[in-house]
Amino acid sequence: MMSSLRGFKQKLSAISRLWEQADYDSALTEVESLLKFWPGNPHLHVFWANLVQLQEHPQYGLDDARQALQRAVDLERGSPAAAIELGHFLDSVDDDPQAASKAYAEGVAVARQLLIDGLIGRAKVLRQLGKTREFGRCLQEARLLAQNHAGPKRSRGTGPGADYAEQIEELLSEGLAGHPA
Repeated sequence: MMSSLRGFKQKLSAISRLWEQADYDSALTEVESLLKFWPGNPHLHVFWANLVQLQEHPQYGLDDARQALQRAVDLERGSPAAAIELGHFLDSVDDDPQAASKAYAEGVAVARQLLIDGLIGRAKVLRQLGKTREFGRCLQEARLLAQNHAGPKRSRGTGPGADYAEQIEELLSEGLAGHPA
């Protein structure tokens, strides 16, 4: 039952209700039951770490919470949420601004990369729809973000090795020339 998506969603709803009711120990128990069936889910590790910090009757220590957050980061390198949560923990709990800064930087880099990818994709669609003004705004925002992006080069859409700036300039020149997508 718990290996089904429907069962997973129902259990998450129950956890959310328990969390809202400040019944952190029961919520933690529910998260642990989900982790047995979904051990590779990074969001569950983040929930678990947050609930460990809120326990009324501590069963686990802060080292366990930190390890769970690191596990979430390791499981989901392509998402900023776990890295940002780890940054919060390292700053607020461990009082380690150096490590927190590194975790935040990783989260920000991934978030920026995802945002640029989304903006470029949206710009392509806006060009297809003939929405010139929105197309331009979208690419302008992508260009601004790409100027500060120190992450890996992307090759989606314009061929191997192309970076964001090249993709954006190509889209701009195509859009201004009125070429269809």
